[in-house]
Amino acid sequence: MEPQTGNIKAWVGGINYKYFQYDHVGQGARQVGSTFKPFVYATAIEQLGMSPCDSILDGPFMIRKGEHNVTEDWEPRNSDGKYRGMVTLKKALANSINTVSAKLIDRVGPQAVADMAKELGVTSKIPVQPSIALGAVDITVEEMVGAMSTFANQGVYVKPTFIIKIEDKN
Repeated sequence: MEPQTGNIKAWVGGINYKYFQYDHVGQGARQVGSTFKPFVYATAIEQLGMSPCDSILDGPFMIRKGEHNVTEDWEPRNSDGKYRGMVTLKKALANSINTVSAKLIDRVGPQAVADMAKELGVTSKIPVQPSIALGAVDITVEEMVGAMSTFANQGVYVKPTFIIKIEDKN
């Protein structure tokens, strides 16, 4: 998608529409995983006045049962099982550090992150749970492309458009 215009450059929704009429881009909502983390960081930057150069501790972290409506203690771990100590937000996002994302959503709250995603163009229902910081939310590729393009378009959301005009021979 071209971020400034919303013009879709390519849309491949499946292998062969003749045999399998399901559009994986527009219909197929899937867990987005770490691609959701920029929404968490954007919320922290906006609401807490943080900078990509600010440092935060990458270390063990837990959200206790009852906080942010969690039904049991939640202690996310990094995918490699390691902790890096003090890291900048820039490094934490670039390395997809789970504990930092969890700390940030704990500070701003899951509702604020869900609201940010909505402001950036996500229309799917987002559960108001801390686990969304790690991408435990189902969103279509079309919505994610539109929302991520907002970052590339200086914060201005442009709805993805795949038909500009229809013409006949006249």
